Amino acid sequence: MYAKHHSQRFQDQFSVADIGRLYRLPNEAVTSLGFQRLLPSNLIKQYDTLGELVTMIREPLIEVSTCMAAVRNSFPALRLVLWGSFGTGKSVTLNQAVHLAYAKNMVIVHLYSAMNLTRRVKEVEMSTFKQGRINDPVNAVEVLQRFKEQNQHVWKTLSGLKIESTGNRHPPFLATDCVGALFRELKRHSSADSIKLFVAVDDANSLWGKTLVKKADRSYVSAWSQYRVVHMKCYNGCILLVADKKEVADARDELTVPRHTPLELFGEEGFHFIEPFVPVEVKLYSKEEVANMYQYYHDKRWLASEKGKLRLRPETSTFLNAYNNNRATTFNIFDRITR
Repeated sequence: MYAKHHSQRFQDQFSVADIGRLYRLPNEAVTSLGFQRLLPSNLIKQYDTLGELVTMIREPLIEVSTCMAAVRNSFPALRLVLWGSFGTGKSVTLNQAVHLAYAKNMVIVHLYSAMNLTRRVKEVEMSTFKQGRINDPVNAVEVLQRFKEQNQHVWKTLSGLKIESTGNRHPPFLATDCVGALFRELKRHSSADSIKLFVAVDDANSLWGKTLVKKADRSYVSAWSQYRVVHMKCYNGCILLVADKKEVADARDELTVPRHTPLELFGEEGFHFIEPFVPVEVKLYSKEEVANMYQYYHDKRWLASEKGKLRLRPETSTFLNAYNNNRATTFNIFDRITR
């Protein structure tokens, strides 16, 4: 690694001494994992412009990495919940963990946003597998396609497992049942120590939130009336969830104190369902982390004021973004575009 910048070579295990350093993800891994579509929009713009994906090693990533290294087939899958204020980097940490799982040759189940399963539903149908459950074939197809895309590194291993298969050209209305069957097979093979499983779900608390799907009587269905995605009770795995406030927050409400903790965001039902878990708080940037990010953007000529005549100092940048990861990246991009 550079002293203050990004690393030339990625390593799949970090230590406390690495906190605050930046590392570059290989472009091959970025493409294989589909990060061009799954990362926060600010990072996507940065990657498109600079041609490289550089992220910071922070304390939450160290905690997640340590738990991933402790995965064994002798005890149940570890559950971790990333929580913290808006814009502190929870989704970035989750994507970093997905790349760690990729580097460790773990089987990856990555759900971009659980809110898409409850809010962005294009068509539904009644389940033929379980009475009363509602299927979402469009989102199910997306889940299956992403699973295949992100697991090419272990596809030979998965192909060698004894599984049941269906023929080609089956209609998409079977996709939801296929997702359920896939999860059951993954749990079985993970518990049998055939594979190591990593599950990542962003906005996971939305699974206990509101839905826009209606029944025949025009009443809204519960999220659990749709197919389940978090109930992964297995061995030899790691489950990483993100608790995000956008499920319960009103963007127009500037007076209410926002909620951040897992209990507040998951609610009592969701909280008891995911227990036991390890809470991992994602905090604001430290002064050293701000300075390292500033230096990286400065070296990449990403920082400039109007007409490029005056460079921003770290103190000015800190004052404007208040140590917030999202605000810092947004401000830097806006400043670069408007120079």
